[in-house]
Amino acid sequence: MNRVRHTNQFIRLARQLRGWRVGDLLPAQCPFCHAWPVWHQPGGICATCLVRYARQTPRCTCCALALPAPEMPCPSCAALPSPLQRCIAAVDYAYPWHQAVAAFKFAQQPAWAQAMSQLLLAQPDCHVLVEHCDWIVPVPLSAQRLRERGYNQAWELCRALAHRCDQTGKCLPYAITRHHVPQTQAKQSRQERLRRMHRMFALTSGNSTMWAGRRVLLVDDVMTTGATLFALAKTLQAAGASRVDALVFARTPFEG
Repeated sequence: MNRVRHTNQFIRLARQLRGWRVGDLLPAQCPFCHAWPVWHQPGGICATCLVRYARQTPRCTCCALALPAPEMPCPSCAALPSPLQRCIAAVDYAYPWHQAVAAFKFAQQPAWAQAMSQLLLAQPDCHVLVEHCDWIVPVPLSAQRLRERGYNQAWELCRALAHRCDQTGKCLPYAITRHHVPQTQAKQSRQERLRRMHRMFALTSGNSTMWAGRRVLLVDDVMTTGATLFALAKTLQAAGASRVDALVFARTPFEG
């Protein structure tokens, strides 16, 4: 009887540890302040850095721009109204998060998606958007950009969010294609980005009717001017989507 009991206990423990890596069982060093040790925090970020750099701030409900106070007019939406019904961001695209995004995006560190998804889901209404939408769509990369990076960081974040909310069946990673833009958008003004967004996205052949009356949730790592998300939202609305919302990990502060 003791052998059976011990065997059952071992099986239960094995099931609990299934999918865990050795690193998940060990303390980590904070990637920002290098404090040691850090246990069970998103991305190994220490509690002090989370309080300092990830505190919630008032944001525009339609473009996630940080505002000085709740209910204040959004200067970004005043200049260009957002086609998004709701947009949520976890942090500003500033120190130290720009380092994390760069590692996530360009340095082959897709594991950052786990910490970013946790921080996003800590925002008010984030769970609601994930659970109430019909489709979850990562902002696509062009085929050339995907070959260069080896993965789409927006899809990694999308997958992590959906998994944490048990909504993986809603994910559509290949439903929209993106044409290649030779010049990187990071060096362009907002007006230039908006002009280049024209006709950038296309619905995958054969699925044009699947958007009719649907609530679509877009996911991306960074929102700068909003040009990419706005163009994609308008493409989906033209295809019949009844509502388009967005989740972004980081939002660039308004520069006027």
